[in-house]
Amino acid sequence: MKDWMIYEKIQELKRNKLNKSQVSRRLGIDYKTVLKYWDMEPDGFAKARDQAKERIRKADRYRDIVLESLHKYPDMTAAQIYDRIKEVTGQSKLDVRERAFRNYVVWIRNEYGIKKPDATRQYEAVADPPMGSQAQVDMGEISLETDNGRHKKIYAFGMVLSHSRYKYIYWIDHPWTTADFVEAHIKAFTYFGGMPRQIVYDQDKVLAVSENHGDIIYTAGFQNYHDTAGFDIYLCRGADPESKGRIENVIKYAKHGFAEHRVFHDIDSFNEDCIAWLARTGNAKVHETTKKIPAEVFALEREYLKPVSEYSFAKPVNASIDYLVRKDNVVLYKSNRYRVPKGTYAKGKKVHVLPEGNEISIVDALTGEIYATHPICLGKGELIGSSSHDRRDMSQTLKDLDTAVKALFDNDENVADFLSHVHEEKIRYYRDQLLEIRRLCKEWDTDTILEAVAYCRERNLYSASELKSAIYFLSKYKEDSVKVANAGIVLLPEKYRGGSPPIRELSLYETVMERSRKDG
Repeated sequence: MKDWMIYEKIQELKRNKLNKSQVSRRLGIDYKTVLKYWDMEPDGFAKARDQAKERIRKADRYRDIVLESLHKYPDMTAAQIYDRIKEVTGQSKLDVRERAFRNYVVWIRNEYGIKKPDATRQYEAVADPPMGSQAQVDMGEISLETDNGRHKKIYAFGMVLSHSRYKYIYWIDHPWTTADFVEAHIKAFTYFGGMPRQIVYDQDKVLAVSENHGDIIYTAGFQNYHDTAGFDIYLCRGADPESKGRIENVIKYAKHGFAEHRVFHDIDSFNEDCIAWLARTGNAKVHETTKKIPAEVFALEREYLKPVSEYSFAKPVNASIDYLVRKDNVVLYKSNRYRVPKGTYAKGKKVHVLPEGNEISIVDALTGEIYATHPICLGKGELIGSSSHDRRDMSQTLKDLDTAVKALFDNDENVADFLSHVHEEKIRYYRDQLLEIRRLCKEWDTDTILEAVAYCRERNLYSASELKSAIYFLSKYKEDSVKVANAGIVLLPEKYRGGSPPIRELSLYETVMERSRKDG
């Protein structure tokens, strides 16, 4: 029946004055097929079909082997059967071409009703992880029309919080590098106001060098950033996009829901438009799976995100020029040499120099780690900073600075304990840590800093940068609470607010205490 339909369509288009090439393209069939049926009369076509049914196929001599193979192994391919015939018959070459044999196997399957088994992969729905525990990351690309009518390829970074489905998209106009990848994380954490405990990734060359049988080898730049930021990594197996289905859908959504059919002007305005789209649509519409609005659920989830350091959280440092650390552990800045701690140098290591008031901070270009803080030198050719050989003087100065910082808090025990942990974890940079905390005392009131110290101690966050992020976080939380109280409204919809904790009878606690005394 199918052959008759094709024949009739060819003849109809021929009557409509289409040529053979046009008919071939219109019907999506081979030009030789059109040529074969072009001048054939209906009676001749019917006769040719009957002869085709009656003709003996060359491969019929192998019918028994084909049927036996397919009945025993329904998923066996034509290529496997073809090779098996060679093995059984002892022939190095068959008188049937392999392409014709594939068509013969298809005919046999249809004639005897032997279907290939369905190899569809089975999946199981996975419950959403707890709030703040996981995000997923992926990248994509799309080609867009530009102002001059040409097309340009742009590249997307997407991160989605697995619980709330709250999304962030960042675009660049060149292929991804590790530095771009790290910067995209910084921007995402800034957008979210914190970071999750685990991030799920696909295997990508800007992230991982090798899977190494489970012992993942990351690129140097990403490894440095990961060591500083401190989130856990789950790396998907190769060619397994289903294990991060949430972000796969987000990238498609961003490409086809936002980017497609837009005219590309410049990357900055494109990112601004994308953030507006996220607020207006991407995070504001009801999610098809959860049936909740991501922005509303995120209002609760954001409280469970982990604060991150100021230099890797509040603002990316890409606005600064890259400077190389020299072999003698100095950075050349405006014709002066500024020291960094001995051991900082590594081949190709880059830093940013950030001026602030009368001082500059030398910061790792990838991780945001503060290597040194120095007063700005207005001269030229000077070497700024104390040598590591000046240990006696440096030690005394550090002790005085430590005492002075503690005195700012009236020698509060919690502050002393916090500084003790900072000293243990960042002994090489303790002076820089103290200077940063002293600056915080000039910007913030003591009560706010003490609250942030308590917050950091509860979460084992011991650094000046973490303290600064905690201050920002707590002050923003207070501001939001005041706004809500003044407006007389509830921050979250009723369906997202938890109920009161259950009240247990006092007798339960008495029983537990009695059992504890008996057990010794």
